[in-house]
Amino acid sequence: MPILGTEIQEQENHVGASPVLIRTKDDVVRVINESSDAPHSRIIGFIALGGFFLDAYDFTSLSAGSVQMKAEFGLSASQLGLVTAVMAFGAIIGALCGGYFVDRFGRLRMFIVNLLLFVCATLGAAFAPNYQTLIALRLLIGIGVGLDVPVAMAFLVEFMAMKKKAKWVESAAALWSAATICGLLVALLLDALGAGNNLWRWEVGLGAVPAVVILLLRFKYMAESPMWAATKGDLAEAVRILSRTYARPFELAADAVAVSHHVEQTGPFRPFGQLFTGEFRKRTILISVISAAQSIQFSSVGFYLPLIVFSFFHSSFSVSVLASVFANACGLCAALLAANVANKLGLRRLTIIGFSGVASVLVVLGLVGQVIPPVLGVVLLAFFIGAHTFGPGSTAQSMSALSYPTRIRGVGAGLSQASNRTGSLVALYGVPVLLAAFGLYHALLILLIAPVIGLVVLAVIKWEPVGNVSEDEPESVFGSAATAVAPAATTPTRPL
Repeated sequence: MPILGTEIQEQENHVGASPVLIRTKDDVVRVINESSDAPHSRIIGFIALGGFFLDAYDFTSLSAGSVQMKAEFGLSASQLGLVTAVMAFGAIIGALCGGYFVDRFGRLRMFIVNLLLFVCATLGAAFAPNYQTLIALRLLIGIGVGLDVPVAMAFLVEFMAMKKKAKWVESAAALWSAATICGLLVALLLDALGAGNNLWRWEVGLGAVPAVVILLLRFKYMAESPMWAATKGDLAEAVRILSRTYARPFELAADAVAVSHHVEQTGPFRPFGQLFTGEFRKRTILISVISAAQSIQFSSVGFYLPLIVFSFFHSSFSVSVLASVFANACGLCAALLAANVANKLGLRRLTIIGFSGVASVLVVLGLVGQVIPPVLGVVLLAFFIGAHTFGPGSTAQSMSALSYPTRIRGVGAGLSQASNRTGSLVALYGVPVLLAAFGLYHALLILLIAPVIGLVVLAVIKWEPVGNVSEDEPESVFGSAATAVAPAATTPTRPL
């Protein structure tokens, strides 16, 4: 009778090998963490990353079409800011509620719910007859985006081998950069085709196309997380998912032990409280601060990138957009590099490098931005975006996904995303005020506070999540919340 461990490699190398027996939740975790990535798991990973593409495309489409939207509805500066800010507010709601629901009801259900919400709200926003309707639909889009992040991160961590987890979660930043470039190019094309004031409608509405594709793929390929099923005590379901995902046989042992942690029975606020208990407290504070700081710096410069480029060149819409494409292309390259070195350097070191690079650019632009050649200004902005995506722009969400065990991973990622969107709100409302009061270059110096705070917290809290989180870690935290629902195993499972 095969025992989990050496049989996993045998299953990968020999067709017709006997089924691998699953006795405990730990066996499920070991299969995933120490087996090679299965083709099916890679498909799930790419589909999960699709949500980040949709988020970034929507963010960019609104930025690129803001002038046309303002002209069509006759919006004031504050009304235009509300269109963007209301989505960030919706994302906070979606992230906090979604994180809890993801851990309680499962990853797969919430994955489908958030995509359906995003598709319907996006199409509705593209045809919004007035400003009030647009605001309501943007709120729903934000909720959908907020729901997507914790569940997407949970899928990436819970389907990938240990040696690939950091690379997959770090790839979210690359998808963001790619979507930003795509959104800018679509805006450029629509402008060339004479979309006029309807440019923003086309730009926003086209975001539903990839969303529908991702939704269809999710129905076809996605499966519930086997780690989540095992954590909830359903080892039989975990075995079924493993067999499908890895295309090799797994069986539930007769002496299997199913341990269910009914955290949800204690109420919706208890899981969030666990994030600030014991060993989790410091890492939660670190992740929350980094998430907010990186969002402030990116929303301040990234969202207003075309405007800043225009201040350099005093040229056309197309020149500003193309320069922004170049800057985000550098961000894409940096994000891909970060994904490939994350395991080697660690997320903490990447974050420090990124914040330091961002701070350097803000200092240079703030002090001499008015006198440097426009091309050099664009190069500095490209370096800013690259440093951001190489560091905290990718690592903040990755840290939240890798710093917690399965049963509270959703709420951890949700809290991180809520901190991220709170930073966006601060930036989107605060930057116009800073620009009006101090001008562009002095405002950039003031924004130094974001990366500096990030670096200070990193110096105080020295947490590196890569390879340092165990699924057994929360046992001392949850204590009696774990209740066995099957007899103890009579034969211990060998470690891998």
